[in-house]
Amino acid sequence: MFGELIVAYLFLGGTGAGACAVLAALGLLADRDDVARGMRERFRDGRGAVYRRLFVPGLTAALSALALGVLCLAADLGRLDRILVLAAAAPTHYLVVGFWAIAASMVLGAASLLAWQGVLPLGRPVFAGLHGALLLAAVVTAAYTGLLLGGLRAVPLWFGPWLPLLFVLSALSCGTALVVATAALSGAASSFGRVVCGLARADCGLIALEAAALALWLAATWAAAGGMASSTGFPAAPSTPTDVAALASVTALVEGPWAPAFWGGLVFGGLAVPFAVESALVRRHTAAAAASDGPRFRARLFGSAACVLAGGAWLRYLAVAAAVQPIVSSAPVAL
Repeated sequence: MFGELIVAYLFLGGTGAGACAVLAALGLLADRDDVARGMRERFRDGRGAVYRRLFVPGLTAALSALALGVLCLAADLGRLDRILVLAAAAPTHYLVVGFWAIAASMVLGAASLLAWQGVLPLGRPVFAGLHGALLLAAVVTAAYTGLLLGGLRAVPLWFGPWLPLLFVLSALSCGTALVVATAALSGAASSFGRVVCGLARADCGLIALEAAALALWLAATWAAAGGMASSTGFPAAPSTPTDVAALASVTALVEGPWAPAFWGGLVFGGLAVPFAVESALVRRHTAAAAASDGPRFRARLFGSAACVLAGGAWLRYLAVAAAVQPIVSSAPVAL
C-alpha cells in the first residue's frame, strides 16, 4: 500500500521528533546556573562549551532526520504543495495537524540549535519557553507518525490504538538512541556520564514498554479476527474478509515470510540486544567510570544505539510490508 519512501518518512520523522523531545527535556532539566553562565558566554567557554558539545550535534542530527523525512514525503507525493492545499481546505485534518507539527518542530528545533550555539541570545524565561514548546511539538509529531497508519480502517493490522502507541514508544526510543549516538561521537558522553547513563536507563524502560506494546498489538489483532478462538479449540468467528486479512498479516509476521526479519531484526536485534547492552552499561558505569573508560564506553553506547535505530526501521518496514487489505468478492452468493 505504501512504498519505501513512506516507510523512510515514518522512521525519520519519528526518530527526529523523538530526539527533539529528548533534547528539549534535557534543556529544561539542565542546571540553571550553568545555562545562564553559558548564555552570557555564548556557550563557548568552560561548562557552556561542554553543553554546546552535547546539544548542537544532537539537534543537528534530529533536524536532519526531520528534513530528510519531509523530503521523502515530498518525493512520494510528487508535489509538496498538495499538503499546503489540504492545509487551507481542511486545517483540522490529522494529516495537516501532523504537517504543522513537523514544521513547528523544525522551526523550534532550529531556534534551539541557534540558542545553544550562542548565535541567538535569549533570556532564561524565553529559553525555557522555547524548549517547552519544542517538547510539545515533538511529542505531537511522534504521535502523528503512528496515527497516520492507525487511522486507516481499511487495513486491520493498522487500525486500533496499539500501533500508534507502539510508534510513539519507538520514536522516543529511537530519538534517545540518536541523542546517545551523537553524544558518543562528539565525546560529550564522557562529560555527561550521569546524563547518558540516565538516558540508557530510560531507554531500557522504553524498550520494555515497546516490547509489551508489540505483543499486545499482534495479540489484539489476532484475537479480534477470531484467531484466539480457533487456536483454543472453540468455534472461530465468521471468516469475513477483514478477519482473513488480519490473520494473514499476523501470520506473515510471526511464522510466515516476514518471520526471520521480525524475530531476528526487530525482536532480537532491535529490542533484546540493546536492552541487554544498556542494562549492563547502567549497572556497571557511573559518571566517573564513564569518564575513565571513555572509548570503550562510547563504543558500547554507539553499538546499542545503532541496534535501536535499526529495530525502529524494521518495525516500520514490517508494519507496512505485512499489511493485507481485505478482498471483497463481487461474485454472487448462491442461496
